Amino acid sequence: KKALVVGGGIAGMTSALSLADQGFEVYLVEKEKNLGGMSRRIHYTLEGMDVQAYLSDIVSKVYKNPSIHKLTDATITETNGYVGNFVTQVTSEGRAREIRHGITIIATGADEYKPTEYLYGKDDRVLTSLELEEQIAKKEPRVVNARNAVMIQCVGCRNKDRNYCARICCSHSIKNALKLKELNPQMDVYIIYRDMRTYGFREDYYREAADKEIKFIRYEPEDKPQVELVEAGGKSVLRVTATDFILGKKIALDTDLLALAAAVIPSAATSEIARMFKVSLNQDGFLKEAHVKLRPVDTDADGVFLCGIAHYPKHISEAVSQAYGAAGRAADILANDS
Repeated sequence: KKALVVGGGIAGMTSALSLADQGFEVYLVEKEKNLGGMSRRIHYTLEGMDVQAYLSDIVSKVYKNPSIHKLTDATITETNGYVGNFVTQVTSEGRAREIRHGITIIATGADEYKPTEYLYGKDDRVLTSLELEEQIAKKEPRVVNARNAVMIQCVGCRNKDRNYCARICCSHSIKNALKLKELNPQMDVYIIYRDMRTYGFREDYYREAADKEIKFIRYEPEDKPQVELVEAGGKSVLRVTATDFILGKKIALDTDLLALAAAVIPSAATSEIARMFKVSLNQDGFLKEAHVKLRPVDTDADGVFLCGIAHYPKHISEAVSQAYGAAGRAADILANDS
């Protein structure tokens, strides 16, 4: 009647709370010292939800729930067994313990790609979208008072090395662009993109961005934007050059900020946990579901389920829905007498 949830992000905590509320004992294992995962770096959604307030509330519920055992700063060293009878060895805060559990939910999250292109790491005006969001949330003067900002999409994905779309980056850039315009309506904001994929009702925010004169410039993969430092007026200027398809010529944008929509990539923890629990990965390194339509939260290992961005990049609302789905499938097994 016990469950093991691997990963203490929003998806993992949602699954754990759902199972605990149904009367099952849950062990929540998180590799970091604090719960929250990637959501600790996200401050608001495109729809306006306060992510940090939501995160604080769900963490509080997890800590107050007596049926959830929290193991932070933890490492899974070994696991064996089968559905209904798993035995997993966990080291947490220097202490080793054995956990016997009937099912496992893997919610190990993902990582942000650290760019090697576009002068990232060489000029402090070049940020990832997540880093820009953190600075917007703090209302950093250099961000709020910037005269212009440029965003480049598909950095680190949709290429030969990672031939997949990270799905959430376009919405994330639109969100940051609208927030910049809200803080400083006079700022010129440019988004240099391959395809804007603000799917579903998020398309409305794309239209809103265009109405607020956020400018969109499309590029082809064989003609990517170029970023360079140039001397102008006795100071170093960050210049982005891109081909405007409508004008049919190259344009140069001197910018105070450059945000890179860095890809969501599988975490090292995901591949290791997948190996231990004998779960398959897809060609991109994310957890693979048993059947995309018939068993979307099951894995090919009986009694092991998945949710969150360890499965593939998704927005918080989608991760929460999938977490409830995984908890529901797990409860089907745990509710049996034997």
